Amino acid sequence: MNKYSKILLSSLYVIVTSVMVFGVVMVVNGIKSYIVEKPNYNYALNDVFMSDIMPVSKTSNDFFVRPYTKENIKITSSFYDEKADNSKQESSIIFYKGTYLQNNGVDYTSDEDFDVVSVFDGEVISIEDNDVYGKVLTIKHNDNLLTTYSNIKNILVTVGYRVSQGEIIGSSNKSNIDSNIKSMLHFEIKYKDDYLNPETFYTLNVSNFQ
Repeated sequence: MNKYSKILLSSLYVIVTSVMVFGVVMVVNGIKSYIVEKPNYNYALNDVFMSDIMPVSKTSNDFFVRPYTKENIKITSSFYDEKADNSKQESSIIFYKGTYLQNNGVDYTSDEDFDVVSVFDGEVISIEDNDVYGKVLTIKHNDNLLTTYSNIKNILVTVGYRVSQGEIIGSSNKSNIDSNIKSMLHFEIKYKDDYLNPETFYTLNVSNFQ
């Protein structure tokens, strides 16, 4: 091999080696750049399992609900209003064992038993027996507001129990006042020691009764 061939081979070797080294350096630098500057992609599946999703929580209604959920409930005796005309007052008088009584609430009736529910959050403060209305359950909603559910059976709560709005507390029962009534709930509302007409009560905001 002559002198020029040796020089050519040496130069070619150096060039090939340099190209290989340069290629390795470029690859390494590319990997480092990708690792350091990698975009923070947020894929669709990540959104499904995001940890900052807010849980659904129960919120109280701003209005009172009726003490029943069944449809086709009838009123057989309305609230006695001293300002009403004579005909309405007469329909609000309860006659029981020779005695006439003013209706301090409303008598809700049906051809079959129906669930009785709490009109708002509160605490059961008493469950008593009454000669006229049988089992009588009272719930305290705040220092000024009480609701009473009378003529009920199958009571599901006890004194001291905290009830939620719309929670079932019992069921209606056969009436002791009128044998023609198959099932009845007698419902009363007392605010600051005064009886209120339930039929106007449901449309009022809770904040009015603090």
